[in-house]
Amino acid sequence: MKTIFVTSFEGVETKNVLRSSIFETILKEPDTRVVIFTKDPERAAYHKKEFGESERILYEVAPPIPILGLDRFFQWLKFALLRTKTTDLRRLVRFKSRKGVWRHFRYWFGLLVNRLIARKYFLLLARRLDYYLVTNHAYDSFFERYKPDLVFLANIFFEPEVHFLRAAKHHDVKVIGFINSWDKVTARCVLRLLPDKLVVFNDIVKGEVIHYNGVKEEDIFVGGIPQYDIYFRPEVLARETFCQRFGLDPRKKIIVYAPHGSSYSDSDWDMIDLLYSLNKEGSFGEDVEILVRFHPYDVIDEAELKKRPHLKYDYSGVRFSSKIAYYQRGDDWDMDTSELAHLRDILYHMSLLICYASSLSIDAAIFGRPVININFELKPESLFSYFRQYSEIAHYKKVLDTDGVRLVASPEELVSAVRRYLENPSLDKEGRARLVQEQCKFTDGKSGERIGKYILQFV
Repeated sequence: MKTIFVTSFEGVETKNVLRSSIFETILKEPDTRVVIFTKDPERAAYHKKEFGESERILYEVAPPIPILGLDRFFQWLKFALLRTKTTDLRRLVRFKSRKGVWRHFRYWFGLLVNRLIARKYFLLLARRLDYYLVTNHAYDSFFERYKPDLVFLANIFFEPEVHFLRAAKHHDVKVIGFINSWDKVTARCVLRLLPDKLVVFNDIVKGEVIHYNGVKEEDIFVGGIPQYDIYFRPEVLARETFCQRFGLDPRKKIIVYAPHGSSYSDSDWDMIDLLYSLNKEGSFGEDVEILVRFHPYDVIDEAELKKRPHLKYDYSGVRFSSKIAYYQRGDDWDMDTSELAHLRDILYHMSLLICYASSLSIDAAIFGRPVININFELKPESLFSYFRQYSEIAHYKKVLDTDGVRLVASPEELVSAVRRYLENPSLDKEGRARLVQEQCKFTDGKSGERIGKYILQFV
């Protein structure tokens, strides 16, 4: 029996792999078993309940790895070796958020180092030294026990998965890495080590991986976005049933507002109040309701909720309790299949989406719904005002260049855009179609199956 290792440390990995046709397609091969690696027993138990456990579906908890010495140095180096408009902005945000005179040294030193070493030959040298100088045997026992035929790393940027890749190379096991996001190549860091093959969402990410990471074109497979497959299926909840969930009037148009989240904004509640106030005044027109969809990684302030008993909102997802050093980045969440279907129903039944720079803009465009991105802060003196500039960063500029999303710089522009879209939803539909074509690549609902078959080629 052939054995495939699959990592599932974060909710986005589970969503893209285990809950997509990738997992289903792999298991259709009867002579194949999958070992799923999670970061703690709590998540392992959660997965067992949903996906089951058998001789072909096994679970292992990967122990936390302390990042020390040379390992810590090369972890820092992977950020210093990437130079984009996004990384420059993030460096500036960190500078603005820090206090004391040392922040100036950190900023200018980081900028200088980045300008000096963010070059292809330094990247190649760093990878070679990283492989030979960093020693870590934490995951060797898994390879010795199962003798896998293939490792599929569902988040190749994540530090534990770098060490899975390192162990696989030492044991001469093939590795396929998955770029499971549209922004990490330009917004996060370079790849410390390269797998044998890479799977990416679209041609845009493929070009970025080649440019910033020096990956050969023939080692990249464009498979589409498996988490979006559910959007291209005909099932959808009846409008009356859907509206009943939130106490919405099915006869009214629904505006969905997706807050930025407490990690990126301190004015989400102010924006919610503004939208409700404008709607109460009739600024958006007649027969309009607002539904607020909080991000599953965010933690809602219950005190703020109690102040707004009128609020109609959606708060999906499971937030896990365990926290381990390098996981503390708001990633300890998950959405099961029913909640993904629930999001699909929201996108289908809404008339309009209001959000910040977000991948949710693509989700809405798939359903042909108009999208408005907020490009102003109600607290301009706040540190979070710098996040407003994220609409200009590398990956999101490609979204705006399609003309499928309307950017508004003031409450007045917001009201004007809402009214225009509600009166004529077909405005900018060509741009939205272009956005879907560029970012999704495939709209056949078979991206998971496509990637699953690609994986099976190597076992």
